[in-house]
Amino acid sequence: MSSAPPADDVHDPDDGIALDAVILAGGRSSRLGGSPKAELVIGSRRLVDLAVDAAVSAGARHTVVVGPGGLVAPPVLTTREDPPFSGPVAGLAAGLAALDRLDAGDEASDRRDPADPGDATDQTERWVLVLTCDLPLAGDAAAELVAATAHAARDTHGIHLDDGRPQWLPAVYRRDALTRALAELGDVRGASMRGLAARVTLMAIPDPGSLTADVDTWDDLEKARRSHAEHAPASPPTEGPSMPTTPNSPESLDRWLAALATELGIDPATVPVGDILDLARDVAHGVARPAAPLSTFVLGLAVGAGNGSLAELSARATALAEGWSPDETA
Repeated sequence: MSSAPPADDVHDPDDGIALDAVILAGGRSSRLGGSPKAELVIGSRRLVDLAVDAAVSAGARHTVVVGPGGLVAPPVLTTREDPPFSGPVAGLAAGLAALDRLDAGDEASDRRDPADPGDATDQTERWVLVLTCDLPLAGDAAAELVAATAHAARDTHGIHLDDGRPQWLPAVYRRDALTRALAELGDVRGASMRGLAARVTLMAIPDPGSLTADVDTWDDLEKARRSHAEHAPASPPTEGPSMPTTPNSPESLDRWLAALATELGIDPATVPVGDILDLARDVAHGVARPAAPLSTFVLGLAVGAGNGSLAELSARATALAEGWSPDETA
């Protein structure tokens, strides 16, 4: 772990930094049965919303979410790694490319006075905050990382948290250094964060309180919800009957599946839950949310009609959804 550099080796805080943010939200959520992590709710906020809030609070000028279309609304930009599900490094590359396009648009719309001696922000250091969409404490993590840039040596390319082992996500990176490192990697599809980190000089700061704890499983989600409830301010009582809650857990899903299948005379063990949830997720993101239940029903009809196996037909439906354009006409 690096210690703070000598005072004469750090940038002048008066120069400030220009901060942008990339939020990675393109994973398969396989340990959650395909339920998109980004849309899981803690308190009243989706995990992706917590990450966007963290970027805004940290001072990001532009924020790009790398994930399915329609996940967030403007002014936050959404883009996708190519191909989808090709890993966090590919997501980072897609996010930086989107930021470059935004910068190009900013420059094109900039109308400076020709007599202006220059851009006052030329000496501003450009950093990019990189968050994942599964961090319940994204706001605290972002604040720690961005604050640490004031103590970064000039040859430090990035800052990451360390909870006993290096956590390269979340982190904050000098944008030019990160761009060079990605170029050195070449093919970013399936590349590891370890390989990327080896190409930059990083400073580690201690994780002051499980800021890097992410939501990978349903147990992680329930733990995060309990922690949020314990630390959230008390809400005033509401009038009238309370709305029942639906536990968002695999146990609840399993119980419902068993009850429904039994009621309809089907063996629950024959229901390929993962394939169906994957299809519903891809259609919801690629087409529209109401299309998800409709598509799974049509899939069942097609399987029942003997038009192919569920795996084959599901793959075809997923491919159709991933390439779907809402502007297409018959």
